[in-house]
Amino acid sequence: MAKAGPHDPADAAGLFLCGMNICVDARVDLADPANIGALMAEPTTTPARALGEELLSRVARGVGGEIRFDWAEGPHWLRPRLRARPALGGTGPQAAAVLAKLGARAVIPLEDRTAPMLAEIPPGVLIAEGEGLVQAADIVPSKEPVPEIYIFEYTAGRPVADIVPRRSSRIIVRFSDRGIQRDPAFEALSLRLAPRAAAALVSGFNDEAAQTVGAASRHVFALTRTWKAAGLETIHFELAGYVSQAALGEALANAAGAVTSLGMSHSELLGIEPSAEHPMAAMLALGDRLGLERVCVHADTWAASITTGDPEIELRALMAGCAVASARAATGAPVAEPRVDPAAHFDPLPFVSPVRTGRWTFVACAAPYLEAPATTLGLGDSFTAGSLLVLGRGALAEVR
Repeated sequence: MAKAGPHDPADAAGLFLCGMNICVDARVDLADPANIGALMAEPTTTPARALGEELLSRVARGVGGEIRFDWAEGPHWLRPRLRARPALGGTGPQAAAVLAKLGARAVIPLEDRTAPMLAEIPPGVLIAEGEGLVQAADIVPSKEPVPEIYIFEYTAGRPVADIVPRRSSRIIVRFSDRGIQRDPAFEALSLRLAPRAAAALVSGFNDEAAQTVGAASRHVFALTRTWKAAGLETIHFELAGYVSQAALGEALANAAGAVTSLGMSHSELLGIEPSAEHPMAAMLALGDRLGLERVCVHADTWAASITTGDPEIELRALMAGCAVASARAATGAPVAEPRVDPAAHFDPLPFVSPVRTGRWTFVACAAPYLEAPATTLGLGDSFTAGSLLVLGRGALAEVR
């Protein structure tokens, strides 16, 4: 039984709700010859060799992203052979960890209360237990560990086998479909927290099998509708990558009317609309189609939003998100006081900003870009956390 937590759920003002998936990541440096070597030393007919070849192909093309690799025994095979470091994974929990580091309070749903998972949740990230909120250290572990997700990282200029990457990125490899966290304690408590919460973030349907994305997204968006009806003003859906266009379309369709804000990387937007090198038209189409107040896109060297709200606040949100993400890229971890690294550079925006069109304003800012970051892991989640910190400022002001 968990120890009683110090956090009173009645004190909900300024709290961020961050779900809905979580995992333990195994971070692998592909520039370490032992790591790619272990895969490429296997016979050509083995799944290990096939994975190695897929990774090298992506490194050569400068492609990161997420893939579902059909090899159920993958984590068991990789664990003793690769040099990996455990880390917290999942958009909601990563954003919650960043918010906690910045001094805000965030609560996550947690069904997977195993020892490896609890060990990766940092202090300050809250978990629903009964009718209260506790930290990971207050929870007694249960259940058997769930296989980790592997994150293969590579850095511009550092050789991977005989390939010298031109771009830094990471390749997320899932060997199973973990699904969203269905945490009854979080869901029940969130109904009490929502009226005075600062903002909410939901994501994680990419962790579902293609055939369960619809049911999972209907479940989560039914919950967000109750938050919205209770008065929560900012409910953000961060898209991520999906196993199929049909799964992506189903998640987006179910989000209509259930969230106020949608976010994604530029590559994810291009997956929806391949012609969206200039993102504004595609963003406008999504905003109108889903009845949103905001659509946000983040890229390597810029971030952009369309908003029906105050464009100056939106621009500050973009700039805050870029600063938080850049600081993480420079240090390799969330930081309490984000600063732009002197090695970062700002490229000119590839489009005009601001632009007023109908009920929308398009705004954009340059993002500080590092050629050789300490990590590319969690940068989108850090960007989202920094943006939500500004967007939730009204609710946060009630606490101060």
